[in-house]
Amino acid sequence: MSGPVWKKPDEVMRQMRDKKKALQARFSHATTTTTTNSLENDETLALTSSPTKNASVKRKNPFRRSPAKRPKLLAVTQDDLRTTNADLVSMLNAPNTTKADTNKELVVELPQALSIFTAVTPVCQKVDQCAVDWSLKTRVRFTSKSPFAFSSTLKTSEEASGITGFVRCINSLNSEEWSTLDTSTNAQFHQCCLLWQYPWLPWLSLFPRDTRAPITSTSTVQIGMDSSISNCLINDWCESFRSLFGLLRARQCPFFYVCTHQFTVLFRAAGIGGVAEIHALFTPTTRGLRDVLRKEDITFSMPLKKSGQDQTNPVNNDEDDETKETDKVGDLDDEDCDEDDDDWINDIGLHSNLRSKLEAERLQDGGQGTSQGTYSDSLLLIEGVETQGLFNWLLNSKLCLSSTGPLTGIPPTLFSPVAFHQATLRPLKARQGFLKQDGENLYSIEVQGPILPHSMVSLMKLLQSSDFMAVWTALSSTKPFASFQSPTVATSAFGKESLSDCGIDRTSLDLFCSSQLPPSASEIRFQDGCFYFN
Repeated sequence: MSGPVWKKPDEVMRQMRDKKKALQARFSHATTTTTTNSLENDETLALTSSPTKNASVKRKNPFRRSPAKRPKLLAVTQDDLRTTNADLVSMLNAPNTTKADTNKELVVELPQALSIFTAVTPVCQKVDQCAVDWSLKTRVRFTSKSPFAFSSTLKTSEEASGITGFVRCINSLNSEEWSTLDTSTNAQFHQCCLLWQYPWLPWLSLFPRDTRAPITSTSTVQIGMDSSISNCLINDWCESFRSLFGLLRARQCPFFYVCTHQFTVLFRAAGIGGVAEIHALFTPTTRGLRDVLRKEDITFSMPLKKSGQDQTNPVNNDEDDETKETDKVGDLDDEDCDEDDDDWINDIGLHSNLRSKLEAERLQDGGQGTSQGTYSDSLLLIEGVETQGLFNWLLNSKLCLSSTGPLTGIPPTLFSPVAFHQATLRPLKARQGFLKQDGENLYSIEVQGPILPHSMVSLMKLLQSSDFMAVWTALSSTKPFASFQSPTVATSAFGKESLSDCGIDRTSLDLFCSSQLPPSASEIRFQDGCFYFN
């Protein structure tokens, strides 16, 4: 054999070590190159390197702020803060600067800006005695920080004493008249929440009247569909109305309300509200309704009408006091059209009953023919002997009855503080609870129903033992009653002596005989013996 073919073990091991070192050197060189490239350009490495090598390298955050820019941003922020602080200091020293520099003009002055806010800030009206609000309330809520002295949960003796005191018109605050009845505050509270009403039908809502309310059940027979039932109810209502008006003329009743689906009439005795004669307030009215009153020879005035002309509307003046000179021609044209319509109806021989029905539908308060546009402007005042004419018209007019809806054939609702023939004694709904307002716990009691002025005055007096706040909701069509003030004011002593037996105690009678107007507010606060209106 030629040449060295066989190798010794030492040589074989040396060759293997050399190969291993060369392989390790190659691996270490590749790792160093990869680390350097990842620091310079991470995106290039992600495209060129293998998946095995990329698994060990963390991906760079693309939203990371460069460390080189961080000191520069901090410096800019500190400069902005210094500028803002300098501006604030200069604004505080602005008045002194403006006095020194006369060449610059003031754009906005701080006192003027503050005066704007002080002008719109509401100021509470403070009065020592609360005047009577003649509008009908549907709901009133009393709140107080301290517990009320009375409760809506009554005992048997308290309920009986409250009813007896109200029916007999006994003043619960006078021990001589109260005799042996219960004198607790619960009995007094129950006496304040009672009134007389006719008619009273538990399945119908007779206050406030809404002829557009849907009928709950189709199987229910309406009273208006049965002529015998409707006629009996109307006849009883006429007797009740006569009884109540007789009490008013004899000054045994201070006031009462007649509520229909179209309008509300407030009858008041002589001396109430500072008026020396018996009178009635009528609202809302339309032009067609006022024409009907003129045809019935009922003289009225419009005390809240916004006009510089004479507001008395005698029968002979027709449309002169109600329209302007520019509207006279149009009114004459309308009258000619009405006469032509009447002639046409007579020619075709239309029945009188159907004709009166068409006339009643024309006078419905559907937004047509309202010359004033608001409830307050259309308020009517009827005084003296003219009140008897209004009573006769309401007693016989078909306009007081609704011809559609669930209240078809139901006579108007009568509300009174004293008893009359066939009247129903009705209690107001009272509910007691707690409220949390502005992080403060308050005691509350809520009264619902037709709240008459005598109930409101009695509740105010009962609550004056501690501070309280009252918020109420009034029927919108009756708000003009609270805005009326008689131009000829009678003395309070006259009304107080003539109405000594009207059912109102002597202390409250001063308020009802006063002509003082209540503030136009829906919130009242009693604190430290004074009333504050918001």
